[in-house]
Amino acid sequence: MTFSLDHVIFFGRTWDECLGMYALEEQQLAGLKVLDCPGGPDALVAEGLAKGFDMHAADPQYAFDPDVLRERGHAEITDAMKKWQEDPEQAWDQKQADDFMRLKLEALESFVDMYRSKRDRYVAASLPDLPFEERSFDLVLSGHFLFIYASLERGGLMSNESMGLDFHVAAVRELVRVGKEVRIFPTFATTGPARRQEFVQPVIDAMVADGHEVELMPADWVEGDFTEFNDLLRIRRAN
Repeated sequence: MTFSLDHVIFFGRTWDECLGMYALEEQQLAGLKVLDCPGGPDALVAEGLAKGFDMHAADPQYAFDPDVLRERGHAEITDAMKKWQEDPEQAWDQKQADDFMRLKLEALESFVDMYRSKRDRYVAASLPDLPFEERSFDLVLSGHFLFIYASLERGGLMSNESMGLDFHVAAVRELVRVGKEVRIFPTFATTGPARRQEFVQPVIDAMVADGHEVELMPADWVEGDFTEFNDLLRIRRAN
């Protein structure tokens, strides 16, 4: 059975994975106001706050209490990895899959601990309508949501077309509205032959038409076997 999803799962990455995804060095975050959107159970904000950085996250799941999110995250991480491994076209070596899941559960625990103590840094909000003023953040990071949650037919993971091109353009415009620079990862197709996910170029075209500076740049982290087109989308807002 082909692996697919019918909703956005509560699934996050570790601090090191996030820095690699966005091709960032830790010292680059000094002095910046940073938004992770959607943040999910990433360890990015948790570890960043622990290191003294000015970190914030937005996600619709932040309307729920820590224990609810811990239980939901654990269930969705383990269930998603089980289904992934049951798809013979997608499955990884078992050790690789086990290591991957272990890191995701570590990220979840890091998130929950900080979410309990710094709830004000986690805002319940959904793209493409964020409750922040224009240019509120120096850097906006968005991982494993846009492009990933396109439909299977378009190289994403969704079993439906709920997040089509219009949604992607509106969501990216909103990220650019609230941030001076936006970095989005990944841009590859998750299913089907190795290629760029098909919404990436139309999104680039829309951002260029809006007057922003746009580029694809190599990520410093590879997920599983996705070594081709392993780039992030970087958008620097026009003044």
